[in-house]
Amino acid sequence: MARGKIRISAMIALALAAAMLLSGCGALQSMLSGLATAPGASGDLPAIVTAEPTPEYSAQTIPFDRTPDIPEYELPPEEFADDLEREASEIIDFAIARALAYVSVMQDSRHSNTLYAFDEDANGYIAKLNSADRELYRRFVEAGRRGEVLTVGEQEYEALALRYAGKQEHELVKAYFALYEPLQYCEPGLASYYSTNGESYISDDYTESHMRKMFGFFYDPYRFMDSSVNSGAVTMAEVLHSAALLDRVVKRVVRFMPEGLTAYDRYYYLAAVLSEKVTYDDRPENCFTAFGALICGKAVCEGYTAAYYLLCREAGLWCAYRDGLPEGAGHTWNMVKLDSGIYNVDVTWCDGKGSPCERRWYNCFMKSDADFEADGHCATYGVEGTGANEFSPYEN
Repeated sequence: MARGKIRISAMIALALAAAMLLSGCGALQSMLSGLATAPGASGDLPAIVTAEPTPEYSAQTIPFDRTPDIPEYELPPEEFADDLEREASEIIDFAIARALAYVSVMQDSRHSNTLYAFDEDANGYIAKLNSADRELYRRFVEAGRRGEVLTVGEQEYEALALRYAGKQEHELVKAYFALYEPLQYCEPGLASYYSTNGESYISDDYTESHMRKMFGFFYDPYRFMDSSVNSGAVTMAEVLHSAALLDRVVKRVVRFMPEGLTAYDRYYYLAAVLSEKVTYDDRPENCFTAFGALICGKAVCEGYTAAYYLLCREAGLWCAYRDGLPEGAGHTWNMVKLDSGIYNVDVTWCDGKGSPCERRWYNCFMKSDADFEADGHCATYGVEGTGANEFSPYEN
């Protein structure tokens, strides 16, 4: 999709806002007002600019009977705090601008403003761990964020051996790495460049020295596990830079989210950014990571889902995972929470159906379990939906 940018004067932008208000539509005014005080912004954020709409565009109202026209936006000039922010801007700003354009037209005040806080263990992955493994999981996460390999002393190793008495060395390691699941799903950003399922454990030659020395390893998130710090293919400094870049991109997306949106439209904005940024592609090694989706712009369903989870976490919005077998193939998507219940959001399938302003895009956004069952998702695992209906901008 070509993404052109149009610059016009502040006078035209103000005239546009006035015209839309006179026609009974306050969407643009609300969004620009929200952008001026976007969370995390330093100082006043200038209003984005827009091309002048056609009369037909101005007259459209929700519920739409056809796909509405979407104006072109670009973000205002910005003095970047550092080179990392500039790099993040180059990666994600076009998707943010397009998402803001969609929100200016598609936002729907008929939905509730009730928000449900993010829950790091909505799926119960951490809750399934016993107390000792839960503490070890925390240590993995803390070490990974610091760029350190978790080491285990002799005393702790002896305690592990007692807990898994009678098991062969490789079985002990497998049991130990039950931590992989909560790390992969509850920390998808970290899991883009850090793993507890390292190359040191591929063979059956598990020795006590392995157990004591290394639990987890770091790798280049651009090339994923083919190039690790342990093998010398990438430096820790490079890995930590990539980790910081992913974090900055996630924060930048949320910083530009307009204030005053309903819960439905907050989820919509994040999904629209992802839909504009990512193309479905199973060829890259990192296609099933959040990094592959948000930084490289190519991912499969795991990457879309992990990235959406990260964005929701940064925005403080409740989010979980769901798995299924549509057409007999494994698939994963997200679950989100409104005051009317828990709903399915499959940004991968949304993206495959069209752009975030099209009716068909909404076929996989904020849908009930019954809707998804009829659509062929065939859910098998994860948080179940409880909501019955949340209407789209095309519905009464």
